Parts: sequence; C-alpha cells; structure tokens
Amino acid sequence: MNTAGEVLNYKEASCREMYLPDLMMLLKSAGMVFLSWGARDFTVDNKKEPRMFRMRVSGIHHKGYVYIFLNGLDLFDVYLTTSKDVIKERTPEMGIYADQLIEWIDDRIERIKEYVR
Repeated sequence: MNTAGEVLNYKEASCREMYLPDLMMLLKSAGMVFLSWGARDFTVDNKKEPRMFRMRVSGIHHKGYVYIFLNGLDLFDVYLTTSKDVIKERTPEMGIYADQLIEWIDDRIERIKEYVR
C-alpha cells in the first residue's frame, strides 16, 4: 500500500488526471525555495492525461525523487523516494492541500529552521 520502505507502485498511487501547467505554476511561485531544491529531470507518466509528476531533487535533507499525485479528494499525495523508487516518506493518507504542498516538500528536502553564522 505504498508505505515507507517499499518500492513505489505507480498504478496504486495514481488516481486523477492533473493539469500540469497549474502544478508547475504552484511550484515555481515559491521562487527561491523551489530553486533551492535543485529540481530537475521533470517527468510525467502520460503527456495527454498525466496522473503522475516526478522530479529529481538534491536538497540538504533529501536527495532522490519527489512524486506528486492528485487523489480522489483533489488533494496531493507526495512521495519522497530514493533513486531506486524506494519510499522514504509520504504525505498522510488523506493527502495535503495545494497551499500546504510547498511547505511540506521544503520541510523534508531543504529547510533548516535556524541558520547559524
């Protein structure tokens, strides 16, 4: 059931079709936060009806992939995986709202609460 330590099952995780321009606009609206993740290698499962979005990241806390799916409640399911698609962490079962997406991802990839000089 796509829990930590398992290899991500795309068929089980995908549910609804996503409109990718809106997702990319949401991610890029975070500006420097998004850039700090070192996001690259953007991938979708199907160009005409995408149900999965994947990007490779190189943050302080996580290096690997971030998978984003839209679930049946119009909430996002996010999975952080290794380069071999083994799940390290995921959102709660119900998913997260669009306004929580950037913060949830950033907390697990890059954010440091207080920088020490």
